[in-house]
Amino acid sequence: MLAAVTPISTDEVPGRQEMLPAEADFYSYYDWCLDPHLTIGEVTDHLRGEIDRLNIVPEGWQTGEVATNVFLLSCAVLNSVDEYLRGPTLRMPRQLAARRLGRRARWMAEKTVGRFRQRNRAQVHRWKERWQAGLDDFLAIFALGTLDRASFVKRGSRLAELLGSPLPSDLQAEHIGVPSAFGRLDVTHFDILALGRRFAERFPDRSQPILVLGVRTGGTYFAALLRAFFKAEGYRTVSSLTVQVNKGAGQWERSELKRYAGRKYTAVIVDDPPSTGSAVMLAFDIACLAGFSSDRIVVLVPTDPARRDWFKSLPIRLLVALEPEQWLKHQLFDPRAVESQLAEYFRPLNFVDVTVVTSRRADDLNACLQSSMRGARLKRIYEVRLRLARGQTETRYILAKSVGWGWLGYHAFLAGRRLSEFVPPILGLRDGILYMEWIPQRALPNGGRSERNLWIETSASYVAARARTLRLSEVKTGGRAPQQHENGLRLLERVLSKAYGRFPTDLLMWSRVRTRLRQLPCPYPTLIDAKMRRVEWIVGASGLLKTDFEHHGMGKAELNVKDPAYDLADIILSLALSPEEETKLVRSYARASGDSDIEQRLFINKLLAGFWAMELAQDHLFSEPQTMGEQQEIHQRFMSAWHFLTVHTARFCGSYCRPQQEARWRSPLLALDIDGVLDRRIFGYPCTTAAGIEALSLLSGNGVSMALNTARSIAEVKEYCHAYGLAGGVAEHGGCLWDAVVQREQVLVSPEAMRQLEELKRNLQRLPGVFVDDRHQFSIRAFTYDDEPRSMFSRLVRSVRSFSVGRGMPTPLPTLVMNHLMTALQLDRLSFHHTMIDTTIVAKDVNKGTGLLALRNWVLGADAETIAVGDSEADLPMFRVATRSYAPAQIGCAQEARLLGCQISRHRYQRGFLDIARTLTHPDGQRGERWAEGKAIGPGRGCLFLELLQAADGIRVGSLIGALFDPANLLTLVR
Repeated sequence: MLAAVTPISTDEVPGRQEMLPAEADFYSYYDWCLDPHLTIGEVTDHLRGEIDRLNIVPEGWQTGEVATNVFLLSCAVLNSVDEYLRGPTLRMPRQLAARRLGRRARWMAEKTVGRFRQRNRAQVHRWKERWQAGLDDFLAIFALGTLDRASFVKRGSRLAELLGSPLPSDLQAEHIGVPSAFGRLDVTHFDILALGRRFAERFPDRSQPILVLGVRTGGTYFAALLRAFFKAEGYRTVSSLTVQVNKGAGQWERSELKRYAGRKYTAVIVDDPPSTGSAVMLAFDIACLAGFSSDRIVVLVPTDPARRDWFKSLPIRLLVALEPEQWLKHQLFDPRAVESQLAEYFRPLNFVDVTVVTSRRADDLNACLQSSMRGARLKRIYEVRLRLARGQTETRYILAKSVGWGWLGYHAFLAGRRLSEFVPPILGLRDGILYMEWIPQRALPNGGRSERNLWIETSASYVAARARTLRLSEVKTGGRAPQQHENGLRLLERVLSKAYGRFPTDLLMWSRVRTRLRQLPCPYPTLIDAKMRRVEWIVGASGLLKTDFEHHGMGKAELNVKDPAYDLADIILSLALSPEEETKLVRSYARASGDSDIEQRLFINKLLAGFWAMELAQDHLFSEPQTMGEQQEIHQRFMSAWHFLTVHTARFCGSYCRPQQEARWRSPLLALDIDGVLDRRIFGYPCTTAAGIEALSLLSGNGVSMALNTARSIAEVKEYCHAYGLAGGVAEHGGCLWDAVVQREQVLVSPEAMRQLEELKRNLQRLPGVFVDDRHQFSIRAFTYDDEPRSMFSRLVRSVRSFSVGRGMPTPLPTLVMNHLMTALQLDRLSFHHTMIDTTIVAKDVNKGTGLLALRNWVLGADAETIAVGDSEADLPMFRVATRSYAPAQIGCAQEARLLGCQISRHRYQRGFLDIARTLTHPDGQRGERWAEGKAIGPGRGCLFLELLQAADGIRVGSLIGALFDPANLLTLVR
């Protein structure tokens, strides 16, 4: 939505009004709609309830809503039954699955699994045949588009009878797949019927047999409705079948397809509005492999408004599409339709005339709204003129937003009503469109302390209100089987498993990490907001109001986590809260909600918030074209998440090793490099491990004065000093000093070098696809992003070489580009070098050696002893000037380091750092008292993240062997 701004004036802000009693009464029945991820057992219970309500609710829009719900829930059952009959298959890359070896491996696996489920499958097949016949009977009336209550009741009763037949318990426990078309893509069943009419006009031969081939999930709903429609239209032979294209056709599905192809059926492929067309193409290939010729395959789909030319690169000859402008909801957004609906909402307030007017202001508001929108949901602002009987007029602005179809949109009304104190006034929900007051905004706020306090207090109260009023069913823990909608859990297990090593060990550890994540408590399962960025808020008459509040947390492409701790973590990320502000936020929430255990769950949700932000940023960066400004904005979100994860992990780890006494300067001074010594990018961002925590604890416990000497920014050096209780450090390759003891800073880069850095930075930022890290003030960290490679081999190579989060990966700039800029701009005071993820530009007159000498002389004096620990060529100047120097075993310039007197540990990374710490504190090899205290974190102490940090220090061969013999890993290999 629009950025948070101050209101135009108090008298321009509309007062709140009561929702229509008819709507309040109708939607109050649907608390179960808050969570769309229902089990089949729950769906059948709710379906019985909806069939019963057909005979109870008033005639009119309520009857239409209930009939729609019967359709949606019935098809949800049908989709899950089809998926159950298909059964699991091997998970493998598409390129391999399309080859003979992959198809053979899948066939053998499916044959083996099928033997154990043969009896259940036969039972479910029989049940499906009866269910399909009953659904055909109901949809025959539904497809007519009329509200014949008597027919609905009569044919719905037959469906209710069929629900009395028991389904296998394992099928009843499965969760339904949420159809994107009806959940978030603005499609209605009327649009599918319109597609059917287009097909009938183009292919009028009713004697031609038709097979409606649905691409699950959405294709199941489309196929069921079109099957009934084509029969009603007089097509003599109509059948339907659905496939999950990522799995490929199962044995029974293949035999059925071959049978239909042999009988010269026309295959009509139906699917959600395609974004890339890949699913449609896979269905096309499945049909062709079964024997359908290309001239007997028709693709029947609504057109995605953001991907209107999706089909141009595909070999599809026969296409029937429905343009977005012809969808029902687009028609319902017509000003005349909106005017009619708003009249129903405003007449109870004694307004006799309601008119939607065209105005420049409304156009400007919509232009701003569209520029801030991502995704397919329809939203529009209307200027509405209201007139009382006595002639007085009033102007209001109304926002109409699509929120789903049928029961998949009711959560918006329920959330808006229960959160009325924190959201703009809600008028009502009709035909999947939520109508609410729009409060025009003018100026940006000043961003002062009082405003930040207001943000913190309001957001804490808002999250607490969700925890109190939008409770969900209890979270089931301890399960191993992954559910298709658990995107947050999947992201965490995929990233956190990297603690055990790179491919393939991380893949084999997914199940172990998943099991531990499922065991984490969630005492307040809630319909979370999941999008707490500042731009989601506006200013109302009585304070801040949340604009989009209903759809970010649950859905096919959403996180689908239920812990309100995630919303708090997202606030901390979005507002970049200080430790003091974070404490205030958490305490305010706990006080308002009663959730006293929130702090124990907060850190894992911080990780999820950061990972999700990084993944979304890269997905947006590569999913659609953007201007340079939009790319830079996405990059800033990525870097903010990177910084958030880095800093908060340092604070978490520092809580286990921070010294009790205040840091102070003393000789000898130990200067530590960060990357490769204290940190490494285990999870896609830099953090330490259990060995690093132990090393810091051991050194601080023995009174060693520690400082950093790093390429990291001065901002990160300050954060690390605060997190770990360090005395200070040298930042940005010797560019700046920080004294944490007395909170002072000293710049070492010359004015001319600073001028050249600024000039180069300006020129880099003009280059498309080039990004800089704004945290660096006395050097430049520049890079670009590489998209995820398409080939299976390239993906494998990348997974072995680097850990990353999301589909992209930061990479350095081309050397030729840097050479050109340095020469053309005559930047003789600067030099550059590449790392694995970026290009670093520094001043020539400073380095880690000059920085260490300057820090020593600044805080201790020239006679003080210095000890340096590093692991790269950039650390050699530090080794040269230090009294003693050490390095872990992975150092890339070992020969040069040894010539400078550096002692190299036999261990790598943080284990090497711990070995060095032991050498420095106990050169005689004895275990002193402080050494024992250095192991204070113990064997994980029940904390999942500590266990992972310990695993990161483990021997990788042992992790791989242990994973190979874990039977739960079989679940990783199937989908």
